[in-house]
Amino acid sequence: MKFTAYLAAAGSLACASLAVASPASAQTMVASPNPASARLGQCLVGNTTGNDRVLVARWMAASMASSPMMQGLVSVDQAEKERVDRFMADLFTRLMAKDCLAEAKVVMQARDQQGMQAAGGRLGEIAMQELMMDPAAMAALLAYVKHIDPADLAELGK
Repeated sequence: MKFTAYLAAAGSLACASLAVASPASAQTMVASPNPASARLGQCLVGNTTGNDRVLVARWMAASMASSPMMQGLVSVDQAEKERVDRFMADLFTRLMAKDCLAEAKVVMQARDQQGMQAAGGRLGEIAMQELMMDPAAMAALLAYVKHIDPADLAELGK
């Protein structure tokens, strides 16, 4: 397989991972379009450690934080972003060229971009689930609730 094909797959994996905003939305956003994609997604998840999935979550966060839309809210240390990018490239290469080579070949040879995105999204989903198990992360995610006036939602209970 050509190096450009791996780069295209990396872009697809990146896009899929970044699309995963929460475990609940991930189930509808990254449903596997076919069995080959599902097998690749299972392989990606099965061949990553907790530390690998923390890396995926850190890479996703740093990538999202680099968007101009996040300006003023978060800042990214560019040296750290570069370091995380290198580690992510190593992880991606290991998964695609070694650990999940057979599964990745099937999806790549079918030129199944949607399948590659779904498989990468599965890894992103698991990474986000692990991140949300941290009590501090969950508390931060739910912090907006203190600004909701229950009276504004009273109709929901009727």
